[in-house]
Amino acid sequence: MSQVNLKAADPGEKIQSAALKLFIRKGITGTTTKEIAKKAGVSEGTIYNYFESKGDLAYKLFERHMDRFRDELTQRTSSEAGPAEKLAAAVRAFFGFAERTPDAYAYIMIGHYTELQKMPYDKKKPRDIFVDIIGEGIREGVFADMDCNLGAAFVIGMVTRVILFHTSGMLETPYRQLAEETVDSSLRVLGYRNSRP
Repeated sequence: MSQVNLKAADPGEKIQSAALKLFIRKGITGTTTKEIAKKAGVSEGTIYNYFESKGDLAYKLFERHMDRFRDELTQRTSSEAGPAEKLAAAVRAFFGFAERTPDAYAYIMIGHYTELQKMPYDKKKPRDIFVDIIGEGIREGVFADMDCNLGAAFVIGMVTRVILFHTSGMLETPYRQLAEETVDSSLRVLGYRNSRP
């Protein structure tokens, strides 16, 4: 049996997969453990062999996908030379994550309202990647002097709204083009005046 089939047969994975789809469609509070169990093809009691509660499942699922997202942003930006290049790579990776893993991305967006506050404050989050890059750019004089958190809010807000408009059908432009236009806009918002990375 292949590794993929073993993973797919794991009840914990089946529970998380079912919960992810239901949480996106019905919300965390609107989803019951009975529905999760039915969709996963397990008994309701099996959920409690893997998770303390529905809340524990919701948080662990959120943390898992946030970690994947953060790791992808870190990987994509770590080999870039300067802050502008790192920012461009982070924006492109953001779009790439949303396009390749739409369910994980959708759940991260939903979970921001309930699960993000449960994460340890000192645990590095995707937002922190943007804050660090912008801070580096300000220190090097590449970006305008501003609050790094505000700069991150501008850029992340822009990216998430563009993705939302795309997934809602309001923008039919391909992700790759949207990413490039958002890179340009992000650099302008941060006061970058040199040639585009």
